[in-house]
Amino acid sequence: MKSITQISISRSASVAETIVHQVAQLAIERKIKPGEKFPSEAELAETWKVGRSSIREAFRVFQMLGVTAAKPGRGTILINTAPLFALINWSHFTSPERILDIVEARMVLEPVIAAMAASRANESGLRGIEATIKAGRKALGDPDASVQAALDFHTAVAEAARNETLLLVTRLLRSVYQESARLTRRRPENYLQLLADHEAILQAIRDRDPGTAAVLSKEHMQHGLKIAFPGDRASARKVPRTKKAKVSVTNDE
Repeated sequence: MKSITQISISRSASVAETIVHQVAQLAIERKIKPGEKFPSEAELAETWKVGRSSIREAFRVFQMLGVTAAKPGRGTILINTAPLFALINWSHFTSPERILDIVEARMVLEPVIAAMAASRANESGLRGIEATIKAGRKALGDPDASVQAALDFHTAVAEAARNETLLLVTRLLRSVYQESARLTRRRPENYLQLLADHEAILQAIRDRDPGTAAVLSKEHMQHGLKIAFPGDRASARKVPRTKKAKVSVTNDE
């Protein structure tokens, strides 16, 4: 696990917290992988120039999250990197390729959530979505507020879908979405188009039409992709077009 010895530990924040976030960063970048063994506590203390108590504190966090395990005769092993993804400030991931990855993933996730919302939303859920659209209208001309309103819209749709796992994923990935949302709202006319998309998705949810909600949601993602990356860059991903189709979602009421 050579990469683990090459990180720099800042003294501007809690040393243990910095260790946790630096290790999480390595996991996200795939520089450390499950099955790899961490150096000994003494080695890490020497390499990072930190006290052993800070290392023990950081590794207690990893153990509680199920990230590491102590294996007799082997030492501390990285067994699961998934929990580390929630510890990353994803807003720092602003490269075009990373943002394209984010939007592409949303094209898979968001239509499913919208379809579920169309099938399951109650009046409270509908009011929650509508409130974010009203906030979006008021935010016209304010880039920061418009981004927050857009993120709130997608969270509200996930809440209306009434699936705790999808809502958790949406909340965890909110900071991932922030940079892509910012890029699509640099011009007022673009913002108006995307706000109109939100209104159309809400109407499909109100109409209890999962198929239309899913199609409109994916088209919304495609609009955002074209706005953020005009030209050939977005089309290079060859995202398949979505045909209107029936979407079957179990209504748990």
